[in-house]
Amino acid sequence: MVAEATNKVPKGYWIVSILALVWMLFGVMAWAMDLMTDEAALSEFSEAQRQLYASRPSWLFGVYAVAIFSGLTGAAGLLVRKTWAIAAFGVSLVAVIVQFGYTFIVLDALRLLGPTALLFPLVIFVIGVFLLWFSVWSRKRQWLTA
Repeated sequence: MVAEATNKVPKGYWIVSILALVWMLFGVMAWAMDLMTDEAALSEFSEAQRQLYASRPSWLFGVYAVAIFSGLTGAAGLLVRKTWAIAAFGVSLVAVIVQFGYTFIVLDALRLLGPTALLFPLVIFVIGVFLLWFSVWSRKRQWLTA
C-alpha cells in the first residue's frame, strides 16, 4: 500500500481557518459599505467622523482594500492548505499598519475621535498578527504545502 502523503491536520486548524475566512468576509462587507458611503450615510456620522472621512486620501482607501482582500486570500490559502497564505497575511498586516498608522498619526484620529477609537483597530491588528503567526506555525507543522 502507498503511504498517505498528506499530513492530517487537527480540527483546531480548520476552526481557525474557517473563522479567518468569516472574519475577512466581514471585512469585505465593511469595505463595501465604506465604498458605498453617500451623503445620506455621511449625515449620520458625527462631525469628527465626517471631518476624518473627508480628509482621508483616496490612496488610503486602496490600502484598505489591499488589507482586506489579501487577508481574504490568506484565509482561502489556509483552507486549501497552501504556503502562500503566509505571504498574503503578511501583505495584509503591512497594509493594516499603513492604513491605521496614517489614520491615527497623520490624520490625528485619536484627537478627533478619542481613545476608544483605537479599540477596534487594535483588535484588527492583533487578529492580523495572530493569522500571520498561525500560518507560519502551520507551515512548520507541515500542514501547508507549496
